[in-house]
Amino acid sequence: MARPIGDTPILEGKEAEDFINGLGKPLTKKEKELIKEINSQRRVYFWDKPSKD
Repeated sequence: MARPIGDTPILEGKEAEDFINGLGKPLTKKEKELIKEINSQRRVYFWDKPSKD
C-alpha cells in the first residue's frame, strides 16, 4: 500500500515571498527537459542517471 501523504508545509515570511515570486517566472531549459522526460517515461532520475555498465 502507499504511504500516507505528510502534512503540507506552511510557508511564511521570505520563503512565502520567494515562492510567490517564482510562480510567474518562465521555466529554465533544465526544468523543461525534466518535464519532457517525466511525460515520456515512468522512471525519472532527478540526479545523475546510473551507468549502463
